[in-house]
Amino acid sequence: MSTALDLPLADVQPGMTLADAVMDRHDQVLLPAGVVLTDSHLDALRRRGIARLAIAPPTPPDDLTRRREAMRARVMHIFRHTADDPAAQPLLHAVLAFREEQLK
Repeated sequence: MSTALDLPLADVQPGMTLADAVMDRHDQVLLPAGVVLTDSHLDALRRRGIARLAIAPPTPPDDLTRRREAMRARVMHIFRHTADDPAAQPLLHAVLAFREEQLK
C-alpha cells in the first residue's frame, strides 16, 4: 500500500518530494522520483499540463534534527541584530560550531 499523497498541482509547494516519477504523454520521464520540487519544476510542469503529482509524505524530524534546529534558532535570535555584519560572522560561526559539538 502506497503512502504517497496524490495532490493537484495547485496544492503542491516547493520543497515537497516526488514519490513517483513524473511522465509525459509519451512515457518520457520529466522528473524522477525523489526530486525535491522547486518553483522552476512546478512552473515547467504547469506549462506541460501536468495536473496531479504523487508526493512523498513528510518525514517527522528525529530528535537530533529538532534539537539542532532549536539551537540554530536560539543562536540566530541572539545574533539577530548583527548576523549580517561581516565583523560578527566569525563569532557567529564559532558559536554555531561550538553548540553543534555540544549536541553530539
